[in-house]
Amino acid sequence: MKTYFSPVTPAVLSAPLLALCREIVPRSNPPDYVNVRLVQGVPTNECFPIVKDRIRTEGGTAVIGWSLWEMPTLFIEAEFHAVWRSPDGSLLDIAPKANPTRRILFLHDPTRTYQGRSVDNIRRPLCFDPAVIGFLDACNEEFELMNRGARAEQHGRISLRGEEAAEYERIQKTKAQFSAQMLPLYPKVGPYGPCWCGSGKKVKWCHGATR
Repeated sequence: MKTYFSPVTPAVLSAPLLALCREIVPRSNPPDYVNVRLVQGVPTNECFPIVKDRIRTEGGTAVIGWSLWEMPTLFIEAEFHAVWRSPDGSLLDIAPKANPTRRILFLHDPTRTYQGRSVDNIRRPLCFDPAVIGFLDACNEEFELMNRGARAEQHGRISLRGEEAAEYERIQKTKAQFSAQMLPLYPKVGPYGPCWCGSGKKVKWCHGATR
C-alpha cells in the first residue's frame, strides 16, 4: 500500500478545509478544481511572473488566490498562488511545482493583489500530535528567516551568513527531527483518500480503479 509523503490535492471539501477557506476569505465561494497545464523550461514555484508572461503573449488575466493542499489526517495548508484565465474564460494552473500534480484546488481571493513580496503558506493541523505541531511551527520559522527584511522581495537563491546561517541550520535540524517523529504518523493511501496523482479524485475513482 502506498503512503503519503507530501501534501496532495484534496479530494473532499472537508469541514476543516472549508473552515480554512472562510478564515482566509470570509463569505467566499467554495474553492474550485483547476487543471494543470505547465509551461516548460521555467522555474518551479514562480507562478506570478509565469502568469504575467503568459498574459503578455496570449492575453487573458491573472486570478489571485490560494492553492489548497492536504496531508491526510495530519495537516492542511493554503499557498498564495496565481492561475491564468485564458481569453476563452477557462482557468489553468501553468506554473511548475516541486511535486507534480494534475489538478489543484484553488480558492479565489478578490481581496489580494501581488506586491512582489513572498507570502507564507497558511498551515493548520488536523491532529494535535506534538511532531505535527512542531513541524508546522518550524516551517513558519523557516519562512520568517528566509523572508526577513528586504529578502521578502528577493527571488531565487538566497545566501545567509553568520548568525542567520546558524539559525537556518538549527531550523533545518528541527524540521528533520520532527519529520522523523512524524514517519509513523504518515497516512496510508486508502480507497477513499485523495489520489496520489493529484487529480483531486478519491483513489477508488482514479488510479485505484485499475488495481
